[in-house]
Amino acid sequence: MLETIAIIGAGNGGKAAAADLTLHGKRVRLFDFPEYRHNVTELAKTRRLKVTGAIEGEAVLELVTCDLSEALAGVDAVMVCTQALAHERTAHELAPLVQPEHFIVLNPGSTGGACHFACVFRELGLKKLPILVELSTLTYGCRAKDATVDIRIKVNRVLYGTLPSTAIATVGPELEAAYPGLVRAESVLEAGLNNANPVIHPPIALLNAARFENEGHKMLFYRDGVSPAVARLIEKLDNERMALLQALGYPAQPDPVTSVEQGYATSTDYFECYAKGPGFRDFASPNTLDHRYFHEDIGMGLVMFCSLGDLLNVPTPTCKAIVQIGSMISGIDYFAQGMRTLKTLGLEGLSVEEIKFYLETGEIQAAGRPNLSSDQAAG
Repeated sequence: MLETIAIIGAGNGGKAAAADLTLHGKRVRLFDFPEYRHNVTELAKTRRLKVTGAIEGEAVLELVTCDLSEALAGVDAVMVCTQALAHERTAHELAPLVQPEHFIVLNPGSTGGACHFACVFRELGLKKLPILVELSTLTYGCRAKDATVDIRIKVNRVLYGTLPSTAIATVGPELEAAYPGLVRAESVLEAGLNNANPVIHPPIALLNAARFENEGHKMLFYRDGVSPAVARLIEKLDNERMALLQALGYPAQPDPVTSVEQGYATSTDYFECYAKGPGFRDFASPNTLDHRYFHEDIGMGLVMFCSLGDLLNVPTPTCKAIVQIGSMISGIDYFAQGMRTLKTLGLEGLSVEEIKFYLETGEIQAAGRPNLSSDQAAG
């Protein structure tokens, strides 16, 4: 039974999940890393988290801590609500503490998170991996400050998958009870390719770089940042994302259609969706280019799209162009950095059929070699 949950990351998404799940009757421990103690300083005094917006109430958390072992003691599940940039570190720190009977929910998985965690766990010698769950996008549109969180939207449609995919029948019912908007995907890879952040954020960030630096938070990210030209670039990226899904045999739909289903927008036109969608309207822009819209959405998401495109022989010229331009602006060679690729997911050198076998079973079946279970792969 899913009764006690440790949430990793006390930012916007982590606090939204902590409040929502507590109000659903779950016992919730909220953890953040010691260097981010400021995220929980106020909340730790009372453990009372006020939530407004689409969900309203006051949630009393079971524990607020910067001690990961304390957070995980006796829990049923772990929900990771960090940026993808923290996934590598989080996986390393979880590895000695997680148990095979746990399941780990990546909310969101940010295109490949579940496979990335599994790869780290195997490299660190875990003999039996916990079930990993990857959500395509964060389940909330939200903003948090101190001991309050404003949930502007609880997302109505979120694809999710499990690794191995056969485990979805085990963990699905309880997750779907807490999140009725969850929709089952064939695999964590299908779920991950329904993450539209790499499609939406980089065009807005690149084509509004001067406004970020000059106006900062005075600019509203979507309302002010999306013009017809920006929307056309978003559409180009979205077409490449859908081509990857189709090449793998997964269904694909334009992200504006998904945005309407999720409750963010009312129009499936690319410009009308993001520039005027009520769920997008009020988000402020960052005041720096040293931001996850660059380092995560370009440096991880689009790099992953390109890596997968090379395997599938699916052209990704728009993705590659934006990675190159983002690298020039940020001064970071995102391709060379390779933070999220088939290699970091533990899938390098596998064929499409071998990858699908792994996604279904959790076992690596390399050409010319006997099947490797998680136990054997670790050893």
